[in-house]
Amino acid sequence: MTTAQRGLKPDDAGRLREPNAAGSPTPPAADVRAAGAQAGSTPMLRFEAVGVTDIGRQRKHNEDHVLLRPELELFVVADGMGGHNAGDIASKLATVSIRNFFEATVEAPLPEGALNEGYDALTEDAKRLAAAIRKANRDVFEISSTDRQHHGMGSTVVAASLGRGRDMMHVGHVGDSRCYRFREGKLAQLTHDHSLVNDALALKPDLTPEELSRLPKNIITRALGMREEVKVDIRSEFVQAGDVFLLCSDGLSGLVSDEDMAFVLSDATELREAAEQLVSMANDNGGNDNITALLVRIHADEGDDDAPVVEAGPAEDLDEDLDEDALDRARAAGASDVVPGDDAMGEPAPEAERCPACQTPVVSGNVFCVECGSRVDV
Repeated sequence: MTTAQRGLKPDDAGRLREPNAAGSPTPPAADVRAAGAQAGSTPMLRFEAVGVTDIGRQRKHNEDHVLLRPELELFVVADGMGGHNAGDIASKLATVSIRNFFEATVEAPLPEGALNEGYDALTEDAKRLAAAIRKANRDVFEISSTDRQHHGMGSTVVAASLGRGRDMMHVGHVGDSRCYRFREGKLAQLTHDHSLVNDALALKPDLTPEELSRLPKNIITRALGMREEVKVDIRSEFVQAGDVFLLCSDGLSGLVSDEDMAFVLSDATELREAAEQLVSMANDNGGNDNITALLVRIHADEGDDDAPVVEAGPAEDLDEDLDEDALDRARAAGASDVVPGDDAMGEPAPEAERCPACQTPVVSGNVFCVECGSRVDV
């Protein structure tokens, strides 16, 4: 399918302000390609994007989910937690919720109460991304806390949006899914993992390698669906022609080094080949988790009227493939609206065990608290 996607010059209200600092893989479960026009500050820019997600070599189900919506200039990777029929629902629901929020606010202001005062310094487009992720958290939490079948499910998320000013990439994340930028031969990680190790280093930067080695490496301290409210980290970066942004789950970043990522991206004449090569590397290095790579490349617009197009593969509607029962529950939780609905879903979940250190509900079977990392006995 090919659809023309024309770029329009933004009016004054659409311009952005300076941000405040604040091997081949196994057949992918899904593969989507997209390209879109982008018009903003001089020179004119356009973008192309591709997403590949793979089950990996050791998992039975793919709980990663990728969303590309070029017409919204929105790109999302979500990594679900909680096992099949829970983690995969959480990650799909997160992408559905973020997409629906963006669609509902294309021509409308953010709903009242969508953000608190902690996000006042952000541009309007960055606020939109933060509000969309916070809405997704409420939707996942609603189902997780009221539906026995999906009790305790959650998801990490990393999302990027070019915004209506179209000269800046806004990146929001919760958890350890990451965003990198490759520019002029150098790879930079734009996100900071919400992990027990990173939180420990923030509190005590002088921890020795021996002390760090005793901390569990796979404990995240922030995720969608764990609590009713979540803090979203937002970063805004001006874009330039030649930039490549990589959004990925930890199934990729945990197995492919920064050096290898940079090597692949430095030779990325074809985005799909680059994404598949990254997935293949992760599989070759063990493939112990689901693997997702989403690439967005910024181009200078050379005046080719036929260049701005949208192309999609057989799995075009990745963000639509929630099973019907799960989608009904998601809608009841408000995933199809900007404001969460009031409909109850099933019987309330039993009172959860709580972490003795921070009183956060702990998912049965977890050894460590997802909020503070303390050891728990559940």
